[in-house]
Amino acid sequence: MFRKLNIKTLVIILVVLAAVILIIDMMGDKERSFRSEIIEVDTANITAVNITIPPGNVEIILSRTSGSGDWSVLSEGSKYPADINVVRNILSQLNDLKAERVAATSKDKWDQYEVSDSTGTRVILMDGKKEVAGLYIGKFSYAQPPQGSQQNQYQQQQRGKMTSFVRDVDEKEVYAVDGFLKMSYQNDVNSYRNKSLVNVNKDDISRLMFSYPDSEKFSLTKNNDQWLIEGQMADSANTVGYLNKIYRLTSSNFVDPSTIKTSDATYSLRIEGNNFSPIELMAYPSDTLTGYVVTSSINPGAEFDGFKSKLFEKLFVGQSEFLPGEE
Repeated sequence: MFRKLNIKTLVIILVVLAAVILIIDMMGDKERSFRSEIIEVDTANITAVNITIPPGNVEIILSRTSGSGDWSVLSEGSKYPADINVVRNILSQLNDLKAERVAATSKDKWDQYEVSDSTGTRVILMDGKKEVAGLYIGKFSYAQPPQGSQQNQYQQQQRGKMTSFVRDVDEKEVYAVDGFLKMSYQNDVNSYRNKSLVNVNKDDISRLMFSYPDSEKFSLTKNNDQWLIEGQMADSANTVGYLNKIYRLTSSNFVDPSTIKTSDATYSLRIEGNNFSPIELMAYPSDTLTGYVVTSSINPGAEFDGFKSKLFEKLFVGQSEFLPGEE
């Protein structure tokens, strides 16, 4: 009798254990079942990124020119060359997106996480005319780093935890991902535009040709690593200082193409050298607020405010800037 009871008890215990193991396994599978990959496309095949930003549903389209690596940004009927680094950052960010957890599984939570049609920033990836992926980018949260964390004085200060919430356009689930995604999607078209005026290697520059009003002209020429101004020795420190300011020159201070120019260009700078085509920079007199509208041949259609950030002063310096003994 006692032996039979032990066998019955043992069987019951085994059945209960099996059930517990099965439940744990099923729960574990459920936890692991959500997909960590949010976007599963080959970004090399993406030909357009369609962005819609609330409120107002501002539409921004990043479009790749067929057969080339050039990108344009389109908004409100205007088209401009795009900043390739901005495009690459967006595509890389989407390609690397990993879900850390499921934040919600029902539609009634969409507004809370700002991933509904009216609250989320919608990003659609296109391959030709085919929509290959779509995402709503929503709310951002920030958690302070743990208090009292010990760090080596040579290490960077520990940053807090940045979390964004996203939803696939075809799914109900809301996922938490690492990072501040909304920062990449501004409703100002200028944020996506090519901001370059000069973009060359400093050591490749071999000649600078300045042309100013009243027929004032002068040039700097590099000869065996020595800069000459109109045939005489230039101040090397001042010349290098000037080159450091302009060889990667950018500006985000665009002006509207309708900005009135009071005359043709009165100031020009031509940059010549190795491994790049000559660059022409022009300054057109404008109203007293802008001073001059500045353009660059490497960025067609872009016009920059010459007053802001002292862009005009930075480019069109006087001949004395390069003479020995001059400040």
